[in-house]
Amino acid sequence: MELCGTAYWAWHPGRKEHEAGYTLFRRAFVCAEKASYHIIVSADNRFNFYLDGRLLGRGPLRGDLDHYFYDEYAGELAAGEHIFAAEVVVWSEAWRWSAAPWAEMHAGGGFMVAGYAGAERMELPGDWLVSVDPGRRPRLWKEAWKGAARIPAPPMDEIDFARCCADWHLIPRPAGVWVKPAVLGKAEFRDTYQTDPDTPWNLVKRPLAQMEETSSPLAAVLRGPGTLALDNGRLTGSCPAGKYAVLLDTGRNQTFMVRFSGTGGRGSCRLAYSETLFDEQGRKNHRYPGTLGERGYADLLHFAGNPWRYGSFWYRTGRFLELEFDLTEPLTKIELELAFITYPLGPFREFRAPGDPVLEKIYKTACHTLRCCIHEHFEDCPYYEQLQYAGDSRIEALVSYAVSGKDDLGRHALRCIAASQFESGLTQSRYPSVFKQVIPGYSLIWVLMLHDHYVCFGDKAFVRELLPHGEIILDTFERARLPEGLIGVLPGWHYTDWVPGWPSGCSDRGENVPETILNLFYAEACVRAADLETKTGNSALAAELRLRAEKTLDAVNVLCFDRGKRRYLDSPGHPERLSLHANTLAVLFGAVPEAERGAFLREIRKDDTLAPMTLYFSFYLLSAVMKYGTAAELRACYAPWERMLENGSTTFPEKPGPCRSECHAWSCAPAWFLLRSAGKIKITSHDPVYI
Repeated sequence: MELCGTAYWAWHPGRKEHEAGYTLFRRAFVCAEKASYHIIVSADNRFNFYLDGRLLGRGPLRGDLDHYFYDEYAGELAAGEHIFAAEVVVWSEAWRWSAAPWAEMHAGGGFMVAGYAGAERMELPGDWLVSVDPGRRPRLWKEAWKGAARIPAPPMDEIDFARCCADWHLIPRPAGVWVKPAVLGKAEFRDTYQTDPDTPWNLVKRPLAQMEETSSPLAAVLRGPGTLALDNGRLTGSCPAGKYAVLLDTGRNQTFMVRFSGTGGRGSCRLAYSETLFDEQGRKNHRYPGTLGERGYADLLHFAGNPWRYGSFWYRTGRFLELEFDLTEPLTKIELELAFITYPLGPFREFRAPGDPVLEKIYKTACHTLRCCIHEHFEDCPYYEQLQYAGDSRIEALVSYAVSGKDDLGRHALRCIAASQFESGLTQSRYPSVFKQVIPGYSLIWVLMLHDHYVCFGDKAFVRELLPHGEIILDTFERARLPEGLIGVLPGWHYTDWVPGWPSGCSDRGENVPETILNLFYAEACVRAADLETKTGNSALAAELRLRAEKTLDAVNVLCFDRGKRRYLDSPGHPERLSLHANTLAVLFGAVPEAERGAFLREIRKDDTLAPMTLYFSFYLLSAVMKYGTAAELRACYAPWERMLENGSTTFPEKPGPCRSECHAWSCAPAWFLLRSAGKIKITSHDPVYI
């Protein structure tokens, strides 16, 4: 039987396209005998899809309107009655930072399903019914917490159990008003429509697996009434009437789905999540005592005396949960449990260091940090942004290749960021993202990332697919070359690293002057792109790119090297601007003569006049030390991660010391180097010198 036929998008006839809330779809049918089903599903903003109350999958995978993903489901059906059902959330207008996630790119509410189940066609509108869930709504961030930082992640939930549609996806006749969906237009599939598309979603099959969930037992009840206790990692018991807080420790910072149920009760519960506790002065604390209060973002539940059940629609992040109860009647038969959720990257390679066990702990924590930052793509951090940045993704990709031998997330990231390329030639710094942001250096890092993939997997067809994007990027930088030989200023945010004293993390100190660091990245990107051009048969362009690299390094050595200080400046003509960043890249990317690189690297690592790196840029220092240093020197480079473990971190943060994000994927870099040192990584390229 044909899978799609003519597929349609539909929506509730009484809902506006950007109206925030949960919309419920269901299709009941009967199989006279054992049969099979094969259907495709997508929605705007997001959906959970069920068969007979069992979750089949979550979607759509994050993309953009030109690459709007659909899921495909197939299986067997027993004879009898069945129900397909979907809950679809619209978080609100994409431009409202307080309402909708930045990594979600949408056009407004809609649902699409097509295919068959036995002899039944599943296309909308057909026999589908739709209803509005009056008891559930997304919480604006200004309601969900009192933190200072903006939250581009998806919003929290507010649930009124007096109005919820209980078991709507499972029972034959659920409560509520169910009506026939209104057709929005014909579904369009990428590269198939011939005239103007009927709907804005250009559908593409999902290229990645579904996220996976595993049980995550709670570790401790830190504060709360004696009527609550842990039973095999689940919170159970009852809650008396009154106002009080229950504080739970999950044992480690993580990403999880929440499942919370009980009976009775009247009043409310603010269910808050945080990566750390806070002391009375509002300072972060990894260990008890402490509290969350309004510093943790929170769901809000309203009880109405009936049995209730809550499941988070999207994942939550944190180590600590605080339940603030305000009850006029007690709750009974409480069960609260968590399920750790991540992308199914594993199994992870084992790393052993019997003589240095702290390295094993660093490796395990780095792997856990990565797992908390991979769900539907690479993420910078799970608590705040959940955005796929090129600078972060290069490190995440290399670590994912090393720990698993798999490249599906890396391939997806490379394609996503390539799809963001502007007419100017630069890519967006992060993608998918409803807000456009350009960091020029991240376009160059994308080129390095493409070469990394080739070195690790040797896939020439994939290189041929994406290398034209790299050629355009490099041409854009070459057009910015100044008469004296350096690459000049390009538009965008000139972010390099969160260094104290660097406004907005910019090595040019916000003055829009040529940057040594950017020039060194450009030279290295030209060298690596030349290698790819050679491998794919374009020797003429390869030679040209090598000449560009040589010209750039010559200009850096003439204009950016202070011979008196024997150091590279961050910007030419600014002898007061010195950093470990520029000097490390000068070693790693070939500005320093090869015979001098080891000694120069040792000098700059001891030079306290250089602005220090934070955890992100330490990836490049580790690369340089692995290439030009000793095993003992590389071991010394892990000291910041060792200190973070001593301070109680269970994931590695954005930077050492007080910071915004306690789980930041760019800090998982040690896993790559530890496995390389142990000889656990297979390099397929004949030229593994690059990484």
